[in-house]
Amino acid sequence: MVTAAARLFRAQGYPATGWRQVVTESAAPWGSQAHHFPGGKEQLGVEALSWAATGFERAIRTVFAGVHPADAVQRWVHAAAAELAASNWRDGCPVATVTLETAHSSDALRAACAEALGSWRAALADALGARGLPEAQARSLATLVLAGIEGALILARAERSAGPLEDVGRELAAVLRARIPD
Repeated sequence: MVTAAARLFRAQGYPATGWRQVVTESAAPWGSQAHHFPGGKEQLGVEALSWAATGFERAIRTVFAGVHPADAVQRWVHAAAAELAASNWRDGCPVATVTLETAHSSDALRAACAEALGSWRAALADALGARGLPEAQARSLATLVLAGIEGALILARAERSAGPLEDVGRELAAVLRARIPD
């Protein structure tokens, strides 16, 4: 149910995702939601966000391992653009979507989103720090990269175009090349 919820949040967000849809998508028996998630949909949301965040943090660490960060950013935006286009601009970032929808109304979901985004920023900062940047600079550039790509994902979905991702990827790569020697 956790993975099904994360997939649904990615495509349609938290409020639009109902229990029946999660149970159907996960092929779980009805009633299992009450057994596994006594805290209700909010507990499911927190666990789905954590699951998605962990997988994406691993992906960031893999993409940035052993390559110049500028090249890693270019790979990231190309992959994101391809996934968006393949989903007919439906599948964005589940964490960004849920953050925008619920940060004002659910402390538990806001905290889960903050933790997810923080883990991604830390993974990026680690990769940049491994290239010799001081910790404060690595963290600042990690924030720029994450904010740029997440923002570009929103623009790409709204415009139904890979253009914003390509633009942001190109500009971020230029910044990273200027700040980090080969």
